[in-house]
Amino acid sequence: MSPHPTSSMTTAVLKPLFDALENRGLSCSELLRSIDINADSVLDPGQRIPIHQFDRLLENLCKWLDDSSIGMQIGRHLDIRSFSLLGFLLSNCQTAREALTILRRYYSLISDSRAPDIFTGHETIKVVFYVSPGSSTGNAARAELIASGVHTLGRALGGKYYRLTGVGFAAHEPAHQQQLQDFFGLPVQYEQSQNWISFSSRHIDSPLYYGNPALFNELREQADLALMQFSQYRSFSRRVLYILHQWPENLPMTKDAVADLLSTSSRTLTRRLQEEDCQFSTLVKDVRLKKAKQALEASSTDVQQLAMELGFSDRRGFERAFKQWTGETPAAYRRRQQSQPPERILVAS
Repeated sequence: MSPHPTSSMTTAVLKPLFDALENRGLSCSELLRSIDINADSVLDPGQRIPIHQFDRLLENLCKWLDDSSIGMQIGRHLDIRSFSLLGFLLSNCQTAREALTILRRYYSLISDSRAPDIFTGHETIKVVFYVSPGSSTGNAARAELIASGVHTLGRALGGKYYRLTGVGFAAHEPAHQQQLQDFFGLPVQYEQSQNWISFSSRHIDSPLYYGNPALFNELREQADLALMQFSQYRSFSRRVLYILHQWPENLPMTKDAVADLLSTSSRTLTRRLQEEDCQFSTLVKDVRLKKAKQALEASSTDVQQLAMELGFSDRRGFERAFKQWTGETPAAYRRRQQSQPPERILVAS
């Protein structure tokens, strides 16, 4: 089955693996060039790439490393610190139940596949997850990546309160099944009707902080530091603005989507912003303008591509908006920036 043309996945999941490879003296840029994938589109953790490219990368990593368990290897190295927005959102969660809700809502920002279904029972929580159609090898590897990633984040956040109870994959048993069993610490089931992972629900309503106080404190400190750059705004507006700054390219910045991440309604978000003398549309404009200026100052930026990344339907719409915001066209702004002489560096004699 061929992948859907719009299916994509975040490259942030690859960062820990690429860092480990670079530390071993292996060039990730060289690998990407060898399979005709733009290194900039993959090594930037804020990007998403089409599923067919993601699968091609996984397949070549298997060959490059001579390791068919590449999905699990990526998942086991996942670090929540590579997902700035997710860490920010989780730092405001009080319980594991809230964290699971946030994780499900956040999922649409990193993948086009259907969001996981979460079933909470008296003893277990079962997460049924889905993978976008791609190559058979890619489908299996991405399923293993997601399951091992959930397990890794569960251990990191839940600490001693996290207990895995089962894992199942739709794929046939792979050659590296023993590696999967060793990683998960229990027998893995195959040829299931769905991909799933389950764990104990005993502490789902316990304070999330208790699972890993050190990590939770770190996430809160990072969130506080992140909000400092918007110190001219009041509390709620700062949170909305940070989310907008972290919003993935090519995804529309909608009020409903932002409100969902903040566990509130669109109407309540509007009201709370108004109480702080802010409007959602104004914050979106400010973020778009800042990103547009930064991109235009880089001479290689394509204006048509930039327009699409900022959520405009075409280049003309972006050019009209930019001129309305700044009084000049994107081309004029770029020329003016490039014509300015570089700052002189004074060296003491």
